[in-house]
Amino acid sequence: MDAGMKHALAIAALALAPVTLVGACATQPKPCTAEWVDWKTERFFDAFANDHRKEIDELRSVTSNLDPSGQRGAADIASIALAGVRALGLAGDFLSDTVPEINTALSQCGTTPKAAQLFASLLRREGFDDRAVKAIED
Repeated sequence: MDAGMKHALAIAALALAPVTLVGACATQPKPCTAEWVDWKTERFFDAFANDHRKEIDELRSVTSNLDPSGQRGAADIASIALAGVRALGLAGDFLSDTVPEINTALSQCGTTPKAAQLFASLLRREGFDDRAVKAIED
């Protein structure tokens, strides 16, 4: 590589340095803003959902197969029982692992969301039926 080429590459690197720094700064919103709280919470939701993908998918499948008319046959009663057991396991993991992490992160802002609201938000984000989400919120 000749001296002219090295010089041109050095100038290009210097020209791109501010763009790289601005890009790095733009990835995280200003702390304690509504945007930051959403961004921070979503990161915890992503980690939990990735770690519990199988359980989430199984629970969503069971809850989506419930009869929307409210009729309760033997199959629905069994599905409800199965969904309850799976939901308790998933909620237990969420409460013991993710909620404390979110509360620790958001405590610097003087806010700690309720665990039921957080779990309902996670389920909504994961595509759960509104009836299932409402059951958690209520």
